[in-house]
Amino acid sequence: MITLKDYQARVLDSLRAFFRQCAREGRPEAAFAAIQLRNGQVPVPYLPVSAAGLAAGMPYVCLRVPTGGGKTLLACHAAGLAMTDLLRAERAVVLWLVPSNTILDQTVDALRDPRHPYRRALELACGAVEVMAIEEALRLSRATVDGQTVVIVATIQSFRVEDTTGRKVYDQNGTFAEHLLNLPADRLADLLPGADGKPKPSLVNMLRLRRPIVIVDEAHNARTDLSFATLGAVKPSCIVEFTATPARARHPSNVLHHVSAAELKAADMIKLPLRVITRHPRPG
Repeated sequence: MITLKDYQARVLDSLRAFFRQCAREGRPEAAFAAIQLRNGQVPVPYLPVSAAGLAAGMPYVCLRVPTGGGKTLLACHAAGLAMTDLLRAERAVVLWLVPSNTILDQTVDALRDPRHPYRRALELACGAVEVMAIEEALRLSRATVDGQTVVIVATIQSFRVEDTTGRKVYDQNGTFAEHLLNLPADRLADLLPGADGKPKPSLVNMLRLRRPIVIVDEAHNARTDLSFATLGAVKPSCIVEFTATPARARHPSNVLHHVSAAELKAADMIKLPLRVITRHPRPG
């Protein structure tokens, strides 16, 4: 288990306090302002996401952590805080979005490895956990979702489509028929219909039904209108972004907590560069 650095504990303390106030009051803008004031930050307005499908009042914040500051470790703990302090649930579905297939493979491998500190942090935060890549999630049983927290790692490109034809996450898939059994009447309107007008058994409808916790790694790469419409397609319960360079212009991020390079240096997380110069021996 990796012991949290002081600055990492402060990041999570800010997120925990934000989620708890959101759970009590249902007003993320008020919680955002309160955490800024508590942390001595210059207050900036909270900007709700106005993309289609994203519910009004959905908590949406960014944790700004420099490269090398342990964003993946923090994301593991953040998923647990969203589950326990915001949703007040014993288990949840987490959609963990990464910027590339290479990072997807690395993240899945680390989160699955029982010996890896990230896996241990995830279990500490969330309890029993099943981790899978998006292709494996296409075979996800209801019993698996009902029995533990499920973390689905995907690229945003897996969902980023304007025409959903042929995209497996939106396609009809008999695996998900059992997920749609005995649906509460008040949830039917949240689900995408099939050709028969009934909710289509699909991965995206399972996600819409479960209102996933969405973690966005390297969030500065997902700032287009289409990216936010994509996030809206899964009807998240909250969005937590991680990046070293939050957006400031188009779709600016709500930076809840900012870790400085000085904090990383004080925690020995920044290593001085090592310059190696090869000197050839002089003849003779």
